[in-house]
Amino acid sequence: MKIKNSKDLSMEKNNEQQELDLFSLLGKIVNFLYDILRKIGGFCGYLLRVTFKYYYVFLLFMFAALAYSYYSTHGARRIYKAEFTLSLNDGDTNLYSEMITSLNNYLAYEDPDRFDDMLKIPSAAKGKVCTIYNQIIEDQDTTTLNTTTVITVVMNNPDAFPAIKDALIAYFKNNEHLKSLNSIRITSLKERERIFEKDIAAIDSLQKIEYFQKTKEAGVKMDQKLVFNTEKQMFYGDKLNLLKEKEAVAKELAAKSEIVTLINEFPSSKKPFIAMRHVILKNVLIAFSLFLFLLLLWDNRKPIISYLQKK
Repeated sequence: MKIKNSKDLSMEKNNEQQELDLFSLLGKIVNFLYDILRKIGGFCGYLLRVTFKYYYVFLLFMFAALAYSYYSTHGARRIYKAEFTLSLNDGDTNLYSEMITSLNNYLAYEDPDRFDDMLKIPSAAKGKVCTIYNQIIEDQDTTTLNTTTVITVVMNNPDAFPAIKDALIAYFKNNEHLKSLNSIRITSLKERERIFEKDIAAIDSLQKIEYFQKTKEAGVKMDQKLVFNTEKQMFYGDKLNLLKEKEAVAKELAAKSEIVTLINEFPSSKKPFIAMRHVILKNVLIAFSLFLFLLLLWDNRKPIISYLQKK
C-alpha cells in the first residue's frame, strides 16, 4: 500500500478547490442568465398586459402606420431607381462629382424647377427626379487608367429615365471647361498619331534601303550578314512597338472622342424600388415603438409627475 506524502495531499486539495471554484462560477453564470431571462419575460408580459389594456390605442397606431405606408407607396410618391455608366475621357474626376452634387442640391432643397432648367429637361420629364448620385470607378490596365462613373437616378416615373439620362450626358458635354480640356486632348492624340505614322514610314524606308543595299552585295562575309540580320530585328521590334502605340491612340480617338462616353445603362423596372411590404414593416415597427413609449409614460404618469415635482 502506497502512502501519500504531504505534497501529494496538498496537490489533491488544490485540484478539488479549483473544481469547486469552477462549478461555483458556472452556477453563478447560469443563475445570472436565468435572472436576465426571467426579467425579460416579466417585462414582455407587462407590455403584453398593458397593450391588451389599451388595445384600442394600439389598433389606432397600427391603422395609422398602414394608412401612411399605403399613402407613401402609391401615386407620385412611388420611387424607381435606374443607373447608367459613363466613361470619363478627360477632366478631374472630382469635378464630375461636384457637378452631380451641385445638381442634387437643388433637389435636396426642394427646388426641382432649377434642376430641370439646369439640365434643360423636356417638359414631359420635368419634376420626376427625386435625387441623383454617382460613384467614381478607376481601373488600371496595362497601358492606361480607365475612369468611369456610375450615375444613379431616383425618380417617381420610370418612363422619364431616357430623357433624364440624355440631359445629364449633354450637361457634361456642354460644359465649357470640359470642352476645352477635351479639345486639347484630341489635338494631342492626333499629333501623337501623326508622329507615329512618320516614324513608321522612316523605319520602312530604312528597311528598304538596307534590303536593296545588301541584295547588290552578294559576296558579303558571314559577319556582315549577322550585322545585317541584327539591324533588321531591331527595325522590326521598333516598328512593332510603334504600331501598337499608334493602334492604342487610334482606338482612343475612335472610342473616346467625346468628353464622356455612354458605356451601358440599366433602366428601371416597372416595380417600385422600395416594396410596399418593406415600408409597412418599417412603419409598423416605428408605430409600435412609439405606442409603447407613450403607453409607458401614461401608465407611470403618477410616479413621473411626483418625481418631477420634488424639490
